[in-house]
Amino acid sequence: MTTTYKLNTRELENTFINTIKTTYPNQVVEIEVREPDTTEYLLSSPANRERLMEAIKNVEEGKIITFDSVEQARQRAEELAGTN
Repeated sequence: MTTTYKLNTRELENTFINTIKTTYPNQVVEIEVREPDTTEYLLSSPANRERLMEAIKNVEEGKIITFDSVEQARQRAEELAGTN
């Protein structure tokens, strides 16, 4: 049997360990710790998914914008967002 617990490290408390002990009394358990897949995270919200897919499409179509500095990129982003 496999059970997956997915939680943030700030949620790790003794209650988690006690839950494991109660669920699997006197058994050998294997605990695997891994970082989440960045792509999975980026695709987790519809807005992020849409932006990422649009960026991929732009790259495939050769629509790549380059900037000479971070400040230039920030200014362009602000213009596009309508905050400048």
